Amino acid sequence: MTDVATGDRAEESRARLSWWKVAVAIMIAAIVAFILFAGLHLVLPTKWEFSVEVETQIAEILLPRGTETRWQVDGAVLCARERLDLPDDSRVTSGANPCGSRTWHAWRFEEPEQVVRLDGDLAVMLQTNPGGGFAISLRANHAGSVGTFSIVGLIEDAALGRAVNLIWPAAPAGTRIFPFYGATTLGRAVSWSGSHMLESGRVIVYTGDESADRRTKVDEAALMLGDQVRLGEPQPEPRQPWPKGFVRVTPEGSLMQVVAFGRADSLTIERYGESGYDFRPGPLARLAANPAIGFWGSLLAAYMTLIVSLHPFVGKDHDAPPADLWRRVVRWFTKASPSS
Repeated sequence: MTDVATGDRAEESRARLSWWKVAVAIMIAAIVAFILFAGLHLVLPTKWEFSVEVETQIAEILLPRGTETRWQVDGAVLCARERLDLPDDSRVTSGANPCGSRTWHAWRFEEPEQVVRLDGDLAVMLQTNPGGGFAISLRANHAGSVGTFSIVGLIEDAALGRAVNLIWPAAPAGTRIFPFYGATTLGRAVSWSGSHMLESGRVIVYTGDESADRRTKVDEAALMLGDQVRLGEPQPEPRQPWPKGFVRVTPEGSLMQVVAFGRADSLTIERYGESGYDFRPGPLARLAANPAIGFWGSLLAAYMTLIVSLHPFVGKDHDAPPADLWRRVVRWFTKASPSS
């Protein structure tokens, strides 16, 4: 009878699963799962967003087809190659042509609230003049017009031609804001034939999570004199939003302030003497900025620390009942106490 009872206890002991082995197996499985989880996030496309804030003398924008943009242009001289359906008494015919060439027709209006409505698919260039003044060049990439010109209460949607310039001989009397939506180039490549360039600024890349409490800065770069920033069409998904932002022109400064936002995969920085580089976060920065990686990585690290800390208490006798292991831990703490 005693032998049968002893055999039953031995069989029960062999069948009993060690809690320590289970804990170690869970830790190994968690490590493997975490590595696969992190690798999957590196392979899958990640959304990164950027913000650009620069001071520049020139900005070029390609307004996409199907968009509409409205800018207030009070105080500007309107220059066009062809005669427009505008009042003749507002044409500038005496003195030097403010448009720079007699092949251009010039109009100037004193009334406020002058607005141009720009249709899509046209190239826009904004630039300041070192001696003062500001100009906007509008060029249609199609056979139609760049848009219309209006003055509240006087002119309603007068069609413009394919090529139009807006010139402020002196700095605008008030601050002007020009919002835009489209591919943008800030600054110009350094060369002997041009002096307009980007002066300074910075680029910041954030995580693409739209919730405000999880928006994290991933990387930042300072821009130098002569840099050129290109904000192109979103890749590899053309249906994603284009870069957008605004240009701010003040009477006091000779530089434009430009702020733009968009997807980081559409951002490229070109620096004089270098071949240029894509401003995209590296693998380590991508993992560090991922909130899911940080959360599960912290839990895994805490679990591993707990398992390693319990190993001296368990020793080789990992099959001992949990009650015996608990008493062993208590005795170890009692002996290690300074008051003992």
